[in-house]
Amino acid sequence: MLKYATIVIFILLAVVFYYFSFAETDSSQIFLTVSTFLFAIFAGFFIARQGSRYSQIRDQITTFDGEMSSTYRCFGHLSQSSQEQVKKIITTHYQTIVEKKAWDYHFTHKSNTLTAINQLLHQETDKKNLKSLQHLAVQRILVSLEKCQIARKSMIALHQERIPKFQWIVIYILAIILLTTLSLIPSQHLLIASILKAAFATLIFSVLILLNNFDRLQFFEKTIGEKSAQDILNIFSGKR
Repeated sequence: MLKYATIVIFILLAVVFYYFSFAETDSSQIFLTVSTFLFAIFAGFFIARQGSRYSQIRDQITTFDGEMSSTYRCFGHLSQSSQEQVKKIITTHYQTIVEKKAWDYHFTHKSNTLTAINQLLHQETDKKNLKSLQHLAVQRILVSLEKCQIARKSMIALHQERIPKFQWIVIYILAIILLTTLSLIPSQHLLIASILKAAFATLIFSVLILLNNFDRLQFFEKTIGEKSAQDILNIFSGKR
C-alpha cells in the first residue's frame, strides 16, 4: 500500500512543481537547511526508537508462541485427553488472531488462555499420583505459563508505548516547514528540478507514513503476528 501511495504522491507533486511557480525568498535556503536538519534528527530518533520497540515485541511473541508449543507437547506426558483439551484452548487463542487479522487482539481484549490452561493443569494433577516424567512435565508447564505471563505483560507495556501527541505535533510542524521551503525553490517548466523536488517531498510523506506504521505496530504486521500464529496452528494440524 505504501509503495503505490508514494508513487501517486510523487507523480502529483512532479506535475505541480513543473506547472506552478511559488514565490522565492532570500531566506528560503536557510529555512530549508535548518528544517531538513531538525526533521532528520527527530524523525530518525523516533524511527530508531519505534524500530527497537518493534523488535522487542517480535522477540516476546516468539517467546510466547514457543512456550505455547512446549506446553502442548508437555501435556502429552500427562494424558492424551488433556493434550486434546489444551490443544482446543491454544487453537482458539490463535484462530482468533488469524480470523481478526490482529496479532494484538488478546492484549486489547480480555483473554483467559493462560487461566484456562492453568485450570486444566490443576484438574489433571489434583490428588493424583504422578510418575517422575509427569512431575517433570508439570514443572515444565508451570515454567512455560510463568514465561508466557511475563511475555504478555511485556507486550502489553510495549503496545502502549506510543509517540506522545506533542512530539507528533513537532514532527508535523517541521514537515510543513520543510515542504513549504522546498516549494519556494524555482522549478516551473524545469523538468529535472520538478522531479527532484517531487522526490524529496515524497520522501517526507514516506517518512511520516513509515513512522506512523511503526507507532501503530502495523509495519510487517503479518510477519510478526499472523504468520507466527499460523505456524502454531500448523503444528496442531500436523503440517509442522
